[in-house]
Amino acid sequence: MEIFRKHREKLSRNRSEGGQSRDSDDEQTESVVSSAFPADAFQKRASEPTVSYYASSLSPEPYNTHGQLRRNTSSAGSELPGLSLQIDRSSSASTSSVGNPLGLTLVHAYPNPICDLVFVHGLGGTSRGTWSWNRDPENFWPPWLGDDSDLSRTRIFTFGYNAAFAGSYTSLSILDFAKDLLFRMKTYTGENEQDNAQFGEHPIIFVAHSMGGLVVKKAYIIGKSDPQYTDLVARISSIVFLATPHKGSAYAQTLNSILKVSPINSAKAYVAELEKNSSSLQDINEQFRHICAELELVSFYETLKTSIGAGIKRMIVEKDAALLEYPGETSSSLIADHHGMAKFKNHTDTNYANVRNVLKWLAKKTVRKDAGELLSPFRDATIRVGKTNPEPPQSTPSDVPVKKRLMDILGISDSVEDDLEFLLDRTMEGSCHWLLQRQAFQDWVAESPNTTGLLWLTGNPGSGKSIIASFVVALLKKRAFAGRCHYHFFLQGHQSKRTLSYLLRSIAFQAALSQDNFCLRLLDLHENTGMLFGQQKATVIWEKIFEGVLFRLPSQDPFFWVFDGLDEAESPTELIKLLSKVRSATRINIFLVSRATKDLLKDMNSYLPTTVHEVISADDVIDDIRGYVRTSIQKILPSDHAQEAVIQDILAKASGSFLWVKLALDRIRDNWYTQDDIRAALTEIPEGMEPLYERMIDVIASQPPKPRAMATRILTWVACSFRPLEIAELKVALEPEFKDFVNLGHTAEEICGQFVIIKKSTVTLIHQTASQFLLRKTSSLPITITESEGHKHIATACIDYLSDNTKWRRIFSTVQAYQQIKSSSVFGDYPFLTYALSFWAYHVSLASVDSDEFLSNVLGFLEENCLLWINGVALFQSLRILTQAAQHLKTYVKRRAHANAKRPPTSFTLARDGELRQWANDLIRLVGRFGNNIAESPSSIHKHVVPFCPKDSIISSSFGYGGRSTFSVTGMSSNNWDDCLARLNMGEGQAASKVFCKDTFFITLIGVTGTLIVWHAETCEEIRRFTHEEYVSYVTSSKTSNFVATAGFKTTRVWDITTGEEVYRLPKERHHHTRAVAFGPNDEELLVAYDDCIVQCFDLATAKEKWQFLAKEPGSQDFNCARYMSFSPDLTQIAVVFRGRPVVVWNIHQEPSTYVAPKRCVLTEDSMRSVASGDAWNCPEVALWQPGTDHLVIFYEDTKIVEWNIVDDEQTQYSHTNARGMTLSPDGSLLLTSDVNGTLSIWMVPEYRLTYQLRYEELVTDLAFSPDGTRFYDIRGTFCNVWETDALIRPNDLDQEDISSAYETLTSEPIIANDDNTRVTITALASDSSNRFFCCGKEDGTVTIYSIPDGQKVRKLTSHSSSVSIIRLAWSASEKYLASSDDSGRIITKRLELPTPGKEKWAVFPVFDIRVEEAVEQFLYSTKEEYLLVAGQTSTCVMSMKSKKELCLIRHALQKEGVWINHPTDLTVVIRIDSGQEHHYYWKTLEVKSDFLSSSIGAVTLTDNSHDSVQRTVIARSQWLILEILTMGHIRGGSQNRHIELLDLHKLPQQTGSTAGTPKRQRVDELGRHVRRLIGSFQDRVVFMDHHFWLCTWEIEPTYSKHKRHFFLPKDWLSPSALALIVLNNAGTLLCPRNGEVAIVRSGLKN
Repeated sequence: MEIFRKHREKLSRNRSEGGQSRDSDDEQTESVVSSAFPADAFQKRASEPTVSYYASSLSPEPYNTHGQLRRNTSSAGSELPGLSLQIDRSSSASTSSVGNPLGLTLVHAYPNPICDLVFVHGLGGTSRGTWSWNRDPENFWPPWLGDDSDLSRTRIFTFGYNAAFAGSYTSLSILDFAKDLLFRMKTYTGENEQDNAQFGEHPIIFVAHSMGGLVVKKAYIIGKSDPQYTDLVARISSIVFLATPHKGSAYAQTLNSILKVSPINSAKAYVAELEKNSSSLQDINEQFRHICAELELVSFYETLKTSIGAGIKRMIVEKDAALLEYPGETSSSLIADHHGMAKFKNHTDTNYANVRNVLKWLAKKTVRKDAGELLSPFRDATIRVGKTNPEPPQSTPSDVPVKKRLMDILGISDSVEDDLEFLLDRTMEGSCHWLLQRQAFQDWVAESPNTTGLLWLTGNPGSGKSIIASFVVALLKKRAFAGRCHYHFFLQGHQSKRTLSYLLRSIAFQAALSQDNFCLRLLDLHENTGMLFGQQKATVIWEKIFEGVLFRLPSQDPFFWVFDGLDEAESPTELIKLLSKVRSATRINIFLVSRATKDLLKDMNSYLPTTVHEVISADDVIDDIRGYVRTSIQKILPSDHAQEAVIQDILAKASGSFLWVKLALDRIRDNWYTQDDIRAALTEIPEGMEPLYERMIDVIASQPPKPRAMATRILTWVACSFRPLEIAELKVALEPEFKDFVNLGHTAEEICGQFVIIKKSTVTLIHQTASQFLLRKTSSLPITITESEGHKHIATACIDYLSDNTKWRRIFSTVQAYQQIKSSSVFGDYPFLTYALSFWAYHVSLASVDSDEFLSNVLGFLEENCLLWINGVALFQSLRILTQAAQHLKTYVKRRAHANAKRPPTSFTLARDGELRQWANDLIRLVGRFGNNIAESPSSIHKHVVPFCPKDSIISSSFGYGGRSTFSVTGMSSNNWDDCLARLNMGEGQAASKVFCKDTFFITLIGVTGTLIVWHAETCEEIRRFTHEEYVSYVTSSKTSNFVATAGFKTTRVWDITTGEEVYRLPKERHHHTRAVAFGPNDEELLVAYDDCIVQCFDLATAKEKWQFLAKEPGSQDFNCARYMSFSPDLTQIAVVFRGRPVVVWNIHQEPSTYVAPKRCVLTEDSMRSVASGDAWNCPEVALWQPGTDHLVIFYEDTKIVEWNIVDDEQTQYSHTNARGMTLSPDGSLLLTSDVNGTLSIWMVPEYRLTYQLRYEELVTDLAFSPDGTRFYDIRGTFCNVWETDALIRPNDLDQEDISSAYETLTSEPIIANDDNTRVTITALASDSSNRFFCCGKEDGTVTIYSIPDGQKVRKLTSHSSSVSIIRLAWSASEKYLASSDDSGRIITKRLELPTPGKEKWAVFPVFDIRVEEAVEQFLYSTKEEYLLVAGQTSTCVMSMKSKKELCLIRHALQKEGVWINHPTDLTVVIRIDSGQEHHYYWKTLEVKSDFLSSSIGAVTLTDNSHDSVQRTVIARSQWLILEILTMGHIRGGSQNRHIELLDLHKLPQQTGSTAGTPKRQRVDELGRHVRRLIGSFQDRVVFMDHHFWLCTWEIEPTYSKHKRHFFLPKDWLSPSALALIVLNNAGTLLCPRNGEVAIVRSGLKN
């Protein structure tokens, strides 16, 4: 910001200097042009503005060109003429381009501004003089706006045009000025590097003085009708008019008359246009009136008369002429004459403050209205590291409005205002005012320093609590807190809105829409991490968005949070716990509304003891109820004499319940015809809600059979639905039974006994208590609704609706086609579709479990229509539906198993239950392996997914035969899903010592070198490496920011993982090992603990120590060093683990003068031991804090695990885990352990019940969970393994599910998995040319031939050594030779004789076995296979295949990566191609052939490419060499640093001295944007992998136009090491290594 401020000051200074280099504004030439006014009419005080005009011929001399002395005509104003005219006698008519430049001039710059302000002067004005008091450049006020915090992020321009009324005749008109304005804006390209945005990239606000307002209006009219300006004017959001003569001025005609008689001047067309009622003005006004509805219009009018001569003053533009008088126009006055409307003395000028405030208001309003342009920092659309799919988007992020972007990022699908508006519509005017009299509420609103900011209002059901909450929200929004009041209503009938996650996301969404700085930071967080919070747990949302961003933004104004229905929330306790953790730089006042349940009272006392608790009593609401009853009765009863008695009767029975009163009034509304009717109705209305509900059921039952059945079905749907149904949805849902509704909404209200209401086109129950009554208390009533049967009916209806395969296949194809042209309106034609797609499985999970027929129907639906359903869900763009459906199906299976256990064995159908469990597991696997690809291309589920599913999966068995797939996948021995997503090598034999997860990344630490490797969690792709440059013993990350801290022996450093940059460095003065590091509040501090038990707190900004604590008891032995230390989550305690001693916990925030002894965890068997006696305790190894509790989980040397409740000093021991290492999931509900054999086990906490076990034989050195707990990672040797299992779809992921049932589903029947790690890793791969065989080189040094398509082993060719890995293979085109090299430099070449019809066995003969000095980079056979070229980084040699000897060897300096190819026609020449040159050598000698060192670029000229390297090449059509070139030093895998070039091999030099064949390269930039990796060629097409891991082909063409996608690879195939080895043979068969085998994909490129 300081840079921008200085730049702004410099710019302003330069412009001021430019203006002073010429005549000052006070040195204008005057002439008396009419004898009608005496000379002294022009003698004015400096404070009286006059109209000035600059001429370009003016010089700084005191005399003008006619020898006349210049008069000082200081002016505070300029524009619309009075009659005191300053007319230069100079012949020039052009405005000064230095002091007052024409066109657009930037006066305040800001990179990526929120909007552009453009100042347009009026008649006789100039681009600077108009806006300068006394025409003094120091008083040029537009740049002042840049000093205002709300306007500093704008660009500010002036627009100058030649609107002088002096000079010769001109035909220029307002139309010409308007066109010039549009042209200048259209062609503006910026004035410096910081100002490089064109007009139209940001919202535009005009400030126009006098005639300038007419110019702007005319420009807007032109732009609206001219296609070349349409997009530009669409960005105009506001216009501020300063004394604009919309209806003309009486003085325009006088001015033109004066000009006509002047000897050197003439009348002007644009002056004539200002005359009152001129046709030009009428035309402008008429056109503008019809197109300005979207604009914010503000008009200021003058209140002081303008001096036009000696003693003569007139109002230049009358008030009625200065106002448009359009609807929505905002108008006000300024205390100024016509000239002073645009000139201000200083920052404290009242007029300046008024105009500035209007501009601030408009800027904020513009930002919120067109939020897509607010966030222009994201307009660049550069792909930051960490994006899930690094391919550049086709459109920039700012093309999408910010509101839509926020909804996508936060997972908000419903309008947050709907619930509030519904409640406010039901609120009677004048009600709820009793709350304003409560002192507690007054203190809460007024932010009394004596209050905690927490107010809890409780009341009985039906007492109007939600109405009161909406009243408070409306009150706050009217009290200037509109943008700072955020609210949420927990709704019983809307399961998603009951979740804590949705509450937090909704609050964040509201805050982002109203708080610009928070919005920017939230979007920046998404850009840096790629996180989509709609898929995150509440704890993650809280830490990242609230603690990490919102709570860190200071503001003088508080936030107000209003949460209604806390008792209806899914997890009220968790919400209360979070609220107890609020530590915000901005005060947050929280208003909670709910019933006072026993659990809530307990939680409030435990976690929020300072909360002020207020109770709604019947006396509080009696006046509101009385008013409501009186108003309603007056509408119901036509006469007054019976009203009072009815009112009193109702009030006597109301007991403070608005709900009861409403239902009672509805009964009277239908029975008021006679006194007897009224008395009967009042008598029949029972007191209390349940009796009233029972009476309502009786009314329904008394109806004829059809409406009774219809009402029962409607109530079933409304009571059991996941969310409130739209009327259109309910109509479709009822169609199988009831058709042709005339008005379903009216019908439902009429026949459902007052149970339902229509709420903005949705059908919902009148109150949450009605739902509880209908589902739980109607079993003995005439109308019975059974919850399980209701869900069964709805599930069946949804399944039946989705089972029309032909219909939905056609419709989904149409929907996808529409989405491709950015339209999804087709979904609107099928209103019930989204509900059925999303929630059928939810209803299955709660359906009756005693029907085998229902189970068969569910399975039948999946077997026939599962892929079609997935297709529809993907179109709906919410794949989380699939994982939720999987857990719902698991829940149903568990419920059936529990019910079947009580039945006779003859009724068991567990085999089919197992099928449903398989479907659930496969759904989870599909999302994990193919989720991104299905979301991007929904129809791919039919064509591209099934072949990759294991043969024994239920997806494959159901759809693998007779499906729509055109390719096959073979070669894999496993027929079941593999839990391993990836095995990642750290490289060069390096072993990681630690793995941990951070947002959408996971990070491995190579402790020896201090190297951190950042991997993308979605693709398992390495993003970057950075090094601490010394051994690192400890690493940790911030929960709220992008920071990671590493602790070495000499320094502790803090890094930003999104950039790899070092942010802070702390020198380490203590010569002790670091045992623990933690970030302090707001990441401003770093806590470091050492093995000598010293704890230090450092200020990161200054690197100074703030405090120190010794976690050691007095008199303890100094040599007893801590082996492990851990800070508590709240950073108030530290656990210290010693070898052979009890674990101790210290309070590290105790007063220095006060000693508080630590707490000890002494095991029962150690209770009799003592330190003094030298006794040894059971040795603790690790102590982990359990999130959300004060418990410590301690792992001991004898594999025992102890959970220690520190507060109560209670221990629970578990000896069955056999743990040798452990870690807890982020929410503390899962424990991951490893044993001595490498077996991984996952245990449910706090029961420590086994839920999953993976047997894998290799020692584990570190473990980690992903942030959402659905993946886990381990370090074994040099590999990091990424695991994902369906067992980790956990209860908390079910936003609406009953936790107890889902909990049992997870905790019982542990899943035991085996991963075969006995297969040796493949390190090199080659294929023959006939599509029959392929060859693998492995980590154990073996080279083996396998067959295509079954992948069976055919023959072992050779073995280098068991201690080396094969790194290169080359199989000659004739299939006669195969060369292999290992990482020690050994090369073995074999001659092969393949089987023939008469000879079934292979024959293998040695050719040579040599060793070179370095690893081989490339093998190349000569065209006739006479020679083999062996290329390394610093040497290259040629071997003769006949003599088996080395022909030549050349040594050279380390070269950048390149590739060797055979000359296409000259068999004696070999060519080395790099990113910049082609070098021609003779095969036999490797001598340079003549001077053929040819330029690499013919078609285009590149910039310096000294850092470029050729990564891969492909030859296609025997003519084109396609080069994939990467700029070194950039992140591999990104498209911004990779490009594709074509080299025409036919144009290579043919003979010495030839110039006709100069090689030409053509850079194909558009193709390069899509290429992640070149793969090969097939049928003259280039084959490559794009950034979404699709295999694509491109028909070679001079200019890229399109490419074709064929199929994508599953996520668990995307190991970087495997992708580097992919081979495509001549037949288009793809070979991809995977877990020691090779997957063979055939016919994938033929479709």
